[in-house]
Amino acid sequence: MNRNDYPLILQIKDVQQILGFSKSTAYEIAKTPDFPLIQINKRKIVYRDEFFSWLDSKKEQAVAFN
Repeated sequence: MNRNDYPLILQIKDVQQILGFSKSTAYEIAKTPDFPLIQINKRKIVYRDEFFSWLDSKKEQAVAFN
C-alpha cells in the first residue's frame, strides 16, 4: 500500500500492519516519547503524515548510525 492509501488518522492496528509487528510491540512503540501519539480518553490515534515523518526519521537515524 502507498502512504496515501491509509486513512488520515491511523489507529494502532494500522501502525501494527504498516510496521509488520505484533499488536503488543506496536503498543510499546507508541509509548516511546518521540512517537506522535494522540490519546483521547482510551483511544490512541496517530495522524498519518506525522507517523510517516516519524518513521522516515527513524530510517534516517539508522542510516546515519551505520
